[in-house]
Amino acid sequence: MKRPFHSCLAKQMEEFVYSRKASVRWNKSYEDNLYIFDNYCANQFPTASSLTDEMLEWCKERSTESGNSCKNRIMVVSNFVKYAIKKGWTKIEPPQIPSVRPCTYIPHAFTQEELICFFQTCDGHVIDTFNYKGNIINKLNKLELPVYYRLLLSTGMRTNEARWLMRSDVDLVEGVININKSKGADQHRVALHKSMLQLLKIYDENIDKVMPNRACFFPKKNDQFHRIDWAEYHFRIIWKEVSKESARPYNLRSYYAVVNVTKWKNVGFELHDKLLYLSRTMGHRCVNSTYGYFNLSPVLADKIKTLTEKSFNNLLPKLSDNYEQEK
Repeated sequence: MKRPFHSCLAKQMEEFVYSRKASVRWNKSYEDNLYIFDNYCANQFPTASSLTDEMLEWCKERSTESGNSCKNRIMVVSNFVKYAIKKGWTKIEPPQIPSVRPCTYIPHAFTQEELICFFQTCDGHVIDTFNYKGNIINKLNKLELPVYYRLLLSTGMRTNEARWLMRSDVDLVEGVININKSKGADQHRVALHKSMLQLLKIYDENIDKVMPNRACFFPKKNDQFHRIDWAEYHFRIIWKEVSKESARPYNLRSYYAVVNVTKWKNVGFELHDKLLYLSRTMGHRCVNSTYGYFNLSPVLADKIKTLTEKSFNNLLPKLSDNYEQEK
């Protein structure tokens, strides 16, 4: 293990982690929160010999948390307890996961001017990379960030899907990305626009000069995936020079969906075929998941209302704060 566990649950936690990694159901957030829980158990229950109900007090929602943030924090502990029950290590009940609480967050609607300004500012980070005397982290960021954000905008990929890409997932001959690591166990494919394909080819050639024989498509210095806050951190820095309004990288996925559905304003009942294609390329498990984006596209919403009339309100679900994470 990169960081050893210290509580009485150390060996059980190690086995749990290996099991989750083997089934490709492990991530950095899980890792961080499990180590925090382990340290809590080691400090608060130094003489304990097994998992107890008192230890799960750590899972109670805090005054500084919302239901959604509490859920993200304790999910790994809940899964650990379920694993312990299955292995016969304990009989205590898993912690109760807070229900999702809908809010009113609406993704930022980028204007063409904002996007142009954003990418111009982002491209300013790419200044003669190979003559730059800084460390490898700066070199990688200067090459990766402009391509990473453009890939989100061009394909509608989830931020984690792009961050988790292996070099072997990207077919630069046929222009297809195989998304093997996504939300849950979902897998799907994305066809690249020819301009994006050309950009990825140039990127792949250039970054190979900095990190030859890499495995990750967007690697950090040790050829591992970037942390989840990598793209968020740099996006905030760049976005501050563009606008005072709130926005985040995931909004590029929403923009991709809205631009696509808005183009359908003159279509008839063949709308279903287009909807199915968009749903699959965005990695949605069912078509209903794609309907939520219609709320962000008034032109298409009016079109659907004309065609469906009575079922319109049932067709379009209301957006919630965690809508983007769900999709």
